[in-house]
Amino acid sequence: MEYFPTQLGSHVRYYTGKSDFPDVGQHKFDVVLVGCGYDASDLSASITAIPDSVRQQLYELHRGDYQVHIADLGNFGIRSNVEETCLMLGRLFRSIVDLGALPVLIGGGGELGFALYRSFTLAGQYANYLDISPRLPFQALTAEELLAENVLGRILGEKNQLLFHYCILGYQTYFNSPEYLHLFKDFHFDLLRLGEARENMRLTEPLLRDAHLVNLNMGAVKAADAPHTLLASPNGFSSDEVCRLARYAGLSHKLRGFCLSGLIPNSSPDGLEIQLSAQVLWHLIEGVYLRKPETLDVNHPPYIRFTVEREDVGMGLHFYKNTLTDAWWMGVPIKGQWSQHFKDEEYLVPCGQEDYIQATTEELPQRWLRRFKKLNE
Repeated sequence: MEYFPTQLGSHVRYYTGKSDFPDVGQHKFDVVLVGCGYDASDLSASITAIPDSVRQQLYELHRGDYQVHIADLGNFGIRSNVEETCLMLGRLFRSIVDLGALPVLIGGGGELGFALYRSFTLAGQYANYLDISPRLPFQALTAEELLAENVLGRILGEKNQLLFHYCILGYQTYFNSPEYLHLFKDFHFDLLRLGEARENMRLTEPLLRDAHLVNLNMGAVKAADAPHTLLASPNGFSSDEVCRLARYAGLSHKLRGFCLSGLIPNSSPDGLEIQLSAQVLWHLIEGVYLRKPETLDVNHPPYIRFTVEREDVGMGLHFYKNTLTDAWWMGVPIKGQWSQHFKDEEYLVPCGQEDYIQATTEELPQRWLRRFKKLNE
């Protein structure tokens, strides 16, 4: 297909089965796309239909005012079981990350988000994992089988699990067991309800800035904007809000893997959910190319340190502001078992100016308190 010079299709180096396979080792790419329409609930579904439909819509979009260096490796064709699929994808993603590029999976079922996590365990690294989903993907800690509705249970149930922090954005309370929600609050994880997120979308930015891995389930979007998803519901994020979330993810220097999941395998090639998925990826890519410098060397300019003395915790709370990007961070002291995993005395947690203002009042910022409890267990 012929594309206009400004359309992404003219700038993405992609594999069609006939052209040369993109050599990600020889050429510098910033983003590498991989398709896998695998859905464990429907093994007869095409593994290529969803990714091909999304990339067709994506290629027709015009790039922003920046040069893009994107490779598309085509579709991952393993057909045995989801566990092996995620292991093989994890190895692929690890090699992409090691080359300095961001792997982006255009998937099917939510279980494919596990492949992102596997890419970290293969390197023996701790990961911060974030789900954008209406439902907590948890049923039991002891589950051996990998299911879309229990990805988190599968991760936490591993003998040597390497999940440092977990966050779910946009969960809807009536879809989730109160028992599980309380359990994960006790684990000091971040849980942000749909209503809270939509009331102030800026609250989502620090959470996404802290994530190494992001799994965006398109079922988090209300059905009016994305009708054919595996978790379709009347309530959810709007189309522009989910694009904003993807842009926040792309802007983060910490991001090492992104999965777009939750699309029904037999969706129409030009359905609203397919078009929106392409626009979500466009905003993710834009975020990658609009990143601002963030060295995290907080002891030197452009960072300014603010200290809030708190008698209730017996220490001063350190906040850091990057004067070039206006990004805020809070330093959480590291003691106990976690001190052997982090070389610094403080763990830097992304936050907003509102967290600093809250710290100057009587109430402690809850994210600081949760992370402090986690790091001092």
